[in-house]
Amino acid sequence: MNTLTKALAITTLTLSSIGLASASNVIVPADNYVTTKLCVVASEGSKSKLSHAIKEAGLSKHYVTTNVKCNELNLVSFIEKYGSNVEKMNNFLTNSKYSNNAEVANVASL
Repeated sequence: MNTLTKALAITTLTLSSIGLASASNVIVPADNYVTTKLCVVASEGSKSKLSHAIKEAGLSKHYVTTNVKCNELNLVSFIEKYGSNVEKMNNFLTNSKYSNNAEVANVASL
C-alpha cells in the first residue's frame, strides 16, 4: 500500500509540473483603461477578440496601431514581445504590411 501511495504521489507531481512548464506568459492588467484592455486582448492572439475590443472601444485599427502604448511599446512591438500568434495579429493590425524585420518606425507610417 505504501508503494502505491508513493507511485501515485510521484505521478501526480510529475503531471502537474508538466502543466506548469507549458504554461504561457499571462498578461495582468494594472488598471481598467481601455488601452490596457486592448493590450491584454492583443497579447492573447485572437484577431476576432481584438477586432471586437477595438470596435467596442470606438477606435480604429489605425489609431490603435499608431497611438496605443503597452508597457512603453507601441502595440505591434508589444505583441512581438509578449503576444501569441505574433505574425497573424500584427498582419491584422497593419493590413498585411507587417514584417518582423521592419523597423518599428515604419509602422507609424501606415
